Amino acid sequence: MPVSLLTEQEVLLYNLIRLAVQDHYLVFSQVPLWAFVRIEAVGEVRAQAFRQIALKRVAFVLVHPGTRQVEQAVQVEDIALRRGQESRQRVIESVLDAAGIKLVTLRVQKSYTVPALASLLGCEPDEL
Repeated sequence: MPVSLLTEQEVLLYNLIRLAVQDHYLVFSQVPLWAFVRIEAVGEVRAQAFRQIALKRVAFVLVHPGTRQVEQAVQVEDIALRRGQESRQRVIESVLDAAGIKLVTLRVQKSYTVPALASLLGCEPDEL
């Protein structure tokens, strides 16, 4: 039986993000790190690095429509579920940092407006 890819809160954030970045980025959800980060190491080091990121994903990625490269990643932080996720999050942060990809963290418990999200994501609201 199929399961939902996104929670209700994630669907709301997805729609707000799409509105905030509509002319600047394509938005994809639940994207594994290995799908958009290249590991340049070889041999066993490469295998170890891949094992570190194999099951890790980000909630949303913002992809430049021209280059088709991920420019930003968005994580959704739910404080109730945060315990036990710190090491996982550190791996994601270090991989994104090494790849030069900006990470934005949104909180489930906070309300966002389209202009506020546009500002957080570097898209000027007056350009929309």
